[in-house]
Amino acid sequence: MNFFGLILTTAALAVSSFGAVTAALNQEQTDFFEKKVRPILAENCYKCHSAEQGKSKGGLTLDSRDGVLKGGETGPALEPGAPEKSLLVHAIGYDDPDLQMPPKGEKLTKEQVETLTAWVKMGAPDPRTAAVAVTRMSGDTETSRAHWAFQPVVKPTIPVPQNRAWCRTPVDAFVAKGLEDKGMAPNSLATKETLLRRASYDLIGLPPTPEQLTAFVADESPRAFEKVVDRLLASPQYGERWGRHWLDTARYADTTGEPRGKDEYRYPHAWTYRDYVIQSFNEDKPYDQFILEQLAADQLPGEDPARLAALGFLTVGQRFRSVNDVINDRIDAVTKGFLGLTVSCARCHDHMFDPVPTEDYYSLHGIFASSIEPVSKPLLASVQESPELREFEMKMAALQKQNRDIFVREVIGDLNEFLSKPKAYLLAGRVGQRKGATAEMIAERNRIIRERKLEVDLIPSIFQRTMGPKNRNDSVFWPWQEAQKLSETNFEQEARQLADRAAKGRRALNPYVVKAFIGATPRTLEEFAGVYAQMYAGLEEQTKALIEAVRTSPERAAEFDPALLEVLSVPLELPTTANLDSTRIRELIQRWPNRKVARAGLVFNQINELQLTHPGAPAHAMTLVDAPRARDSRVFIRGEAENRGAVVPRRFLEILAGPERPVFKQGSGRLELAQAIASKDNPLTARVMVNRIWMHHFGEGLVTTPDDLGVQSAAPSNQALLDYLAAQFMEGNWSIKRLHRIIMLSSVYQQTTATNKAYEQKDPENRLLWRANIRRLDFEAVRDSLLFVSGKLDTTSGGKPVNLTDEPYSYRRSVYGYIDRGNLPELMSHFDFSDPDMPNSKRTTTVVPQQALFLMNSSMSVDVARKLVTRPEFASAYDDRARVQALYAMLFQRTARPEEQQMAIGFLNEKVAETHEDDDEAELSKPMRGKKRFAARREQRKQDRYGSQSIKNTGVLVDRKPLTAWERYAQALLFTNELAYVN
Repeated sequence: MNFFGLILTTAALAVSSFGAVTAALNQEQTDFFEKKVRPILAENCYKCHSAEQGKSKGGLTLDSRDGVLKGGETGPALEPGAPEKSLLVHAIGYDDPDLQMPPKGEKLTKEQVETLTAWVKMGAPDPRTAAVAVTRMSGDTETSRAHWAFQPVVKPTIPVPQNRAWCRTPVDAFVAKGLEDKGMAPNSLATKETLLRRASYDLIGLPPTPEQLTAFVADESPRAFEKVVDRLLASPQYGERWGRHWLDTARYADTTGEPRGKDEYRYPHAWTYRDYVIQSFNEDKPYDQFILEQLAADQLPGEDPARLAALGFLTVGQRFRSVNDVINDRIDAVTKGFLGLTVSCARCHDHMFDPVPTEDYYSLHGIFASSIEPVSKPLLASVQESPELREFEMKMAALQKQNRDIFVREVIGDLNEFLSKPKAYLLAGRVGQRKGATAEMIAERNRIIRERKLEVDLIPSIFQRTMGPKNRNDSVFWPWQEAQKLSETNFEQEARQLADRAAKGRRALNPYVVKAFIGATPRTLEEFAGVYAQMYAGLEEQTKALIEAVRTSPERAAEFDPALLEVLSVPLELPTTANLDSTRIRELIQRWPNRKVARAGLVFNQINELQLTHPGAPAHAMTLVDAPRARDSRVFIRGEAENRGAVVPRRFLEILAGPERPVFKQGSGRLELAQAIASKDNPLTARVMVNRIWMHHFGEGLVTTPDDLGVQSAAPSNQALLDYLAAQFMEGNWSIKRLHRIIMLSSVYQQTTATNKAYEQKDPENRLLWRANIRRLDFEAVRDSLLFVSGKLDTTSGGKPVNLTDEPYSYRRSVYGYIDRGNLPELMSHFDFSDPDMPNSKRTTTVVPQQALFLMNSSMSVDVARKLVTRPEFASAYDDRARVQALYAMLFQRTARPEEQQMAIGFLNEKVAETHEDDDEAELSKPMRGKKRFAARREQRKQDRYGSQSIKNTGVLVDRKPLTAWERYAQALLFTNELAYVN
């Protein structure tokens, strides 16, 4: 059955909802729960529904799977797979006024509600087997510490199997010995055609050309295949293929994942990290150096600005409102990506399976909490003068001015609004977003806002400016802050004393504030605010002049009294410089609510788009730098940021570095962390990378969970082989290309895919490697192959991302496609593209109807079919059988068998007959008009069969006229298994 038919006849297997909960979870399900669901439950629900804390309001506990399924007095908390029938979903959605959780108006955010709803819809996968304990979990046991992956890598002795003739390399010896122990033997070697196609797709993600196949078949030297491997490894397209594999691990995307008011959705410079990865693979950069650069390029010796792009590994991840969620994403990427450990599972509690205590998680948390993203991103290279650069700078200047004008307008508008009701705004701004505010204070704030018709969006900014912790001892609002601390019973007397201190200029107060308090005798807090109101009223003329100056040109504000500028910096600092670019504006609007930013219409999105798309835009690195002061983190008990435990030092994981591991003292500790990960003494790093490389060559790793080599992982199918390759990897200067050669020159790699019924009974999953695996091509290989065989693939390397899914299509390789994390194109999703929300080194492989429908209906596949029959190989063929051979050589790199040729001829004859049957009947009813009509009809039939030579390769896939018979046949070949799979 061909690929098209296989997809359309695949039946979906229904799994019961309860089974989804009780069945073993895959890594993606576990990650979703640990990263997204558990933190919500721990922060919002455990305070009332936790068996560990002895709290079960309504008989409900939510800190274990059984507690969730059992439910409370009103029944089960949820029905897996059916959010519309789940009490939990209705409660958090506030659908029922009698069932609202959390209560007291503490409603979950929209994103949190969506996360829990999605969790229930997917079957509520839950790895928890019991209530969470605060102390050591079951994962920290002697058994887990003795797990094979935590033991040092020791190079094993190469075995001596009986089948020595088959063994070309030590890799073969390990596999052959394993097979012999089971009474099995390996397959014979594959044909040259099969080997060349396999190697080409493995190393560069493209099929070989007919010329390359002819040369390889003709080369009868013992090193023929070795030369093929070396040629492919030297190709610049090698880095594009293997760089894409790493980008899956690095959760690469060109967007943040979700639009958020003040934070632009797109990353205009993420592509510089992608290009760094591709270049690193092409250069065969030692893997240990690759690690160091991605974690601490800014701290390595030597001046190399281009190296800073490596820090995109840490910064291209998803963005969250909480900085702790961003840090968690980085911890997850580092520990899964380099160590194959799910350390982020220890955010709320000690790891349930692996010996990773919560303290170790927060040791890493301190490292990344002490690392910050600079607002100004460094250039990767010096900028060369060019017309494109000048055009970019002109357009950027216009957008910066537009942004500045909008910002200045908003600041002036906010200042005028504040000055219209300063007393009311000061009283309402006492609460702002302050935690711990009493219900009475909140009610009073809301009353003032409602009665005085205040702008709600100004309150947070006013609170931060007047009451925020960064403004303690402020020369303008110190008296106002102190007034909040006065006792209610003796307020009048204490307020007069405070006013007197202010009038005497204590604590270096602003002179306008000092003057305002001279003679002031406030008796209430409202009268205290009135003193400030009178001060602002007395500055009306100066304020008007200042505002007019700022409106005309922000730098003119510097001409005014600095003390006046200080008292008028409410609710936001007045701009006093002409250099008010988008970077500075981003800093200044941190106090603005997102909806206010969105309403203002600042053009950050247009600025980012210009940087992302304009050919003259300089390349910048998405970097991290150490904070001015590095700090250790406290443990967040149950993952709650407000529930702080003991301080833990910044250092490496105990299970890998021992209990006496050193404390990191060099700045944030990122470089020391990178050195610990890249150390040959680390038992995980080499094993993890070797296992992934093996997986991409064989379709399955020696360990089937490439991002988790912990206690819950499947046992290696051949641990001795894994350790041998890991040792070789480190001994070979961490060279990935050398590892490719070791693997690909083995007989194991070069086997046929022929099956054996007896062996299928013994080893149905081929874990012992008695044959080669048939493997599905991934999305990139399928798309790139279609463009390649059409002769239109653009092999330009590097640069800004391109659109892959909309017309006019780009002919660039798929690795250069624009990846929208929050809105992944359906085309990519249908073909199992990696989820960029999290590290994912192993893609799923599905067979769904949408894949066939794309190949059948997309204008891209139609365009490929048209171009195939315009290629010289086809056009120069002398008859139909030669044309069939040409198509088979281009698409499958082999000759067509006699029966395939016969099927093709029959298909073509049938399609031509179908096309003209109706036309012939209509033609017979028309009067004949001489020989011209016969000649035109004959020429039309010729083109219908052999294809029009007048089709131009314009690069725009918009030709909608019906396909000719040959074009239909070419398109049918695109649907076959042989094109979508590699033997």
